[in-house]
Amino acid sequence: MRILACIMGIILASAGLAAAVDQPTQLEVLALAGSTGYAPYKGIIRNCTRYEVSIPSKNSLGTVTIPPFGWIEYITWAQKADVTAYRDGQPFYCLKIQAKPQQFPFMCKKYDFMEEIVKVEEPRATPTKLKRRIKRKAKRPPC
Repeated sequence: MRILACIMGIILASAGLAAAVDQPTQLEVLALAGSTGYAPYKGIIRNCTRYEVSIPSKNSLGTVTIPPFGWIEYITWAQKADVTAYRDGQPFYCLKIQAKPQQFPFMCKKYDFMEEIVKVEEPRATPTKLKRRIKRKAKRPPC
């Protein structure tokens, strides 16, 4: 009985593998898209704020972190894309990427786009001078 169950399990597992082989993987889909003329656009995203910002990566379903006043190379497969930068899990800045092949020189290379994250810093409140209170001398009672 156990032998029959093992044989049935092997047959079902091989059928499942055969079905999985028929479906293209994400890598194969990207390779097919690359053969039809689509190419990845490679660019620079610069963080010009004093905050650490994270951007979702659409290629690996991960998150890319940009340090304060740092930069990263970012790859997108679409010529026009909207990317949202997050700070502490909250939306911080929206980037509208428009790729123009080999138009942006940076660090001895040419990139397809260059975007900057620039957030207007709120001015710190300057402390106002408090007026000093004039202490009056108490009048002495006449002797």
